[in-house]
Amino acid sequence: MTYDTNAVLDSLRSVMCGIRTAAPVIPYSRERAASSDIRIGYLHGAPVRRLVITFRGPGCSWVARGGGCFMCGHHAGTTRGKIPTSAEYIAQFSSEIGRYNLDDIQILSIYNSGSVLNPDEVTPAALEAIFSHVRRIPQIRKVVLETRAEFVDRKRLGALKDLLGPDRILTIALGLETSDDRLRTLCINKGCTLKEITRAVSEVNGYCETQLYVLLGLPFLTEREAVEDCIRSVRCAEGLGADEIHIEPLTLQQHTLIEHLYRAGLYRLPSLHSIYSVLREVLPEIRPYVSPFLHMPLPEKIPSGCPSCTSRLIRGLLEDYNFSRDHASLECAPCVCQNDWAAMMEERDPRPIESRIADALSVLKQKGQS
Repeated sequence: MTYDTNAVLDSLRSVMCGIRTAAPVIPYSRERAASSDIRIGYLHGAPVRRLVITFRGPGCSWVARGGGCFMCGHHAGTTRGKIPTSAEYIAQFSSEIGRYNLDDIQILSIYNSGSVLNPDEVTPAALEAIFSHVRRIPQIRKVVLETRAEFVDRKRLGALKDLLGPDRILTIALGLETSDDRLRTLCINKGCTLKEITRAVSEVNGYCETQLYVLLGLPFLTEREAVEDCIRSVRCAEGLGADEIHIEPLTLQQHTLIEHLYRAGLYRLPSLHSIYSVLREVLPEIRPYVSPFLHMPLPEKIPSGCPSCTSRLIRGLLEDYNFSRDHASLECAPCVCQNDWAAMMEERDPRPIESRIADALSVLKQKGQS
């Protein structure tokens, strides 16, 4: 049986919109940031301390236009369309950055669970005031802004770079997710194409740095397909000229299509062994960073191995590997659960993606989850 791709996508978006609508509305303060934490970042290729501040914003505009990405649970932690004023955004920034000793923090990442460069999500006046503040913090040498590709504008970036001051790096972080347009549409609902992402990277290259995100563990794919897609996508990101590549293994967040598929037994998170497999394949030519699973709101479940090796494997990735990014950091004692992972890697699914999705939606409907 064949399925019309557009009809399948419409069905997926309908389910996603229903999930978003059913998510409870929480009256968050618009003067307090959603979260902040210290992570590893890279300055001229060397590991340094990076402060990540996630604003409490109105949410990604793509949620209202197209339902949002299937794996993303950020919307539940936003103000659900209520845009903080410039003063409220500045209050969020000031109170959050004031919690940290900035003496050894050289990178500042500013996120908003959407697009920082979308003026309908973060007011330009707020961003300009924040950049003026950062200019007075000499320790911070690089600022990272996360955005969707359609909001990348060279003129706007030029104005922000001027505010930041000389000898500072401005990095634009974009979600490539996968190099495959069909998978980006049907498995993620990203709402943009490789051509649009390439345009944004070209707009940035030679002017600002670029940071591209690549997902591991797309729904409707087998473990092997997910690993192979991630490897291809990391190489695509390198080919596009990304200064930094982040592998984002999928996690389980509430109020997402991924959660509904997982609860129905139709999805499993990628194995930690799969992350190691991707890294071993692309090193040393490409040295991606591995996301520490600190999404907002925090995930209910993250990739794992077995009870005997999960903590060791996570520590190996987030501490040892992210610091050195070499093959030696990936060496670890073998575990019996690697046999289970090897068996997963042998699984095959002959059905086309559209058929897999239609069958999954049918199961969700039977279980009352769509």
